[in-house]
Amino acid sequence: MKKKLTLIKLGGSIITDKEVFMSLRKATLSRLVGEIASARQENPQQMLIIGHGQGGFAHVPATKYQTMAGFINEESRLGMAVVQDTAATLNRLVVHEFIKHELPAVSFYASNTIVADQREKLHFCPDVVKEYLDKDLLPITCGDVLVDRQQGCTIWSTEKILAFLADYFLQQGVKVNKIVHVTEVAGFLDKQGQLVPEITAKTWPKFRQDLRHTRGFDVTGGMGLKIEESLNLAKLGIESVIISGMLKNNLYWALTNQDCVGTTIR
Repeated sequence: MKKKLTLIKLGGSIITDKEVFMSLRKATLSRLVGEIASARQENPQQMLIIGHGQGGFAHVPATKYQTMAGFINEESRLGMAVVQDTAATLNRLVVHEFIKHELPAVSFYASNTIVADQREKLHFCPDVVKEYLDKDLLPITCGDVLVDRQQGCTIWSTEKILAFLADYFLQQGVKVNKIVHVTEVAGFLDKQGQLVPEITAKTWPKFRQDLRHTRGFDVTGGMGLKIEESLNLAKLGIESVIISGMLKNNLYWALTNQDCVGTTIR
């Protein structure tokens, strides 16, 4: 059986408290990792790439130092280092939780494989991720601060990194099953607060005006970015689903192709 690839984004808003600096929601993270472990055990032919948001970790110094804008003042280089260090700190905590569940998780940092130019990709070497998957390892990436040839540095969201990986593996002939975005909300909610079960390129302009501001810090775009990136992937035939990670077993259901609570983008 040919292996399929599923990509999972654990939102920073669900694994951290975005309003408290460097506060990890350990119990929630542990439960979600347990659901991933159960799904992997049920379907060992499914390859997984995990990404996680930064939530109350790297978004805070990224906002303080305006890291997205690059080297804009004398503090910018130190700011880049602080943001990268904070992002890596959360990544190691996430990887450690996977290892506690006896999953062979390994860190993958975009800052080591991507060079940007005015916030867009200039060079990208994903070969190490392919080798990890070929050897049945579980690569875990995260939003990261990159070297930028023009502006010194910039930030790439987890969504953007996962989208590039999905496109790369699709071009390599790998069947990309879907991308699952795990959030603290049920999915995309309209202005009445009702769950929208499906969004397409045709219906998105109508729903875009219903976007709500997320709590806490988020320098990378929040829900709007998730949907924009997902619509771009839909053009390649890759389905995305935004689900609530607060509902027990919802992630497990999404990974095992059962009915789950969320919004599908296709």
